[in-house]
Amino acid sequence: MQRLEWNRFSQWHILLDELCESRGHVDNARLASQLCRRAGKSAQEDFNAAEKNLRNWRLGRHLPLRRNFMILAELLHVSDEPELLRQWNLLYAAARGREVPGQQQLATDISPVGAEVRRPAAGRRLLWAGAITMTAVVAVTGFRWMAADPYRDLPMIGYDARVRMLVGESRLIHGDRGDCDGGNVPGWGYTMPRVPFSTLGTFSDGGLARKMSNFCNAVVLVRAVRFTARKAGVEEVRLLDDFVKIFVTDPAHLVR
Repeated sequence: MQRLEWNRFSQWHILLDELCESRGHVDNARLASQLCRRAGKSAQEDFNAAEKNLRNWRLGRHLPLRRNFMILAELLHVSDEPELLRQWNLLYAAARGREVPGQQQLATDISPVGAEVRRPAAGRRLLWAGAITMTAVVAVTGFRWMAADPYRDLPMIGYDARVRMLVGESRLIHGDRGDCDGGNVPGWGYTMPRVPFSTLGTFSDGGLARKMSNFCNAVVLVRAVRFTARKAGVEEVRLLDDFVKIFVTDPAHLVR
């Protein structure tokens, strides 16, 4: 790709996907490992979460938080190309629905501990000015979210790899999250393609709910998935990219 072509992109997630391809990240495995290493995480579930988030970011389902946005900029060497850096920042800000005063740069260098990244002084000033601007916006938005949370009364759900239910029971068993700051919660149309067919019951839209996200390290809004048990039995399905084993028991067979 020619360097002058970055300005032809009009959506951040498409730019991210093309940039990943051009940097050799056809799949997300290597980049997910690098993200985990930069975050100081090494567990398999952390890698799985990073891979899932990269897939969602590249498809435009979610937007990364500011910290991950800047880590991606470092790992993908965005600041090496001024036109790419400008488009990267502007499209990200547009995706979040925010104006960028004076077209200030939002991405900044995040280097490993003990490493020094040398940039021209003017470039550093632009990068840090943008970082401060973005920090202020996110801080204010986050405070507003926590101080006036209109969703605090929504049901709380959690992912369980083993779900045990009775025939006739209906329950929220999983959720598809939006951004870590509470925005961009998927509609059912986005979630449904990753909801499987079940021989033991039916999956349906559970509306909005809350869920503890290990990746976000916070309670976030999700599009809930409801399961209604219709028939006794056991089956394993892949729900929202996670494996779930469902055990449905007929109440008539319970020991009294």
